[in-house]
Amino acid sequence: MSQIIIVLLVAAFVFRRPLGRLLRHQLPSRAKRQQVLGTVIAAFALVIVVRLIAQFW
Repeated sequence: MSQIIIVLLVAAFVFRRPLGRLLRHQLPSRAKRQQVLGTVIAAFALVIVVRLIAQFW
């Protein structure tokens, strides 16, 4: 599972510019776009934290 997260993070880093353009077309409001990106980042962080807690449990 952790390998999948790493691959997704690398893919998100590599395709960040096309992803940004896609989000700009879908969400013209800058505040809304930042809210969506913040939610995605928070979800990834939460998954990583939960996995670390489960690993050391």
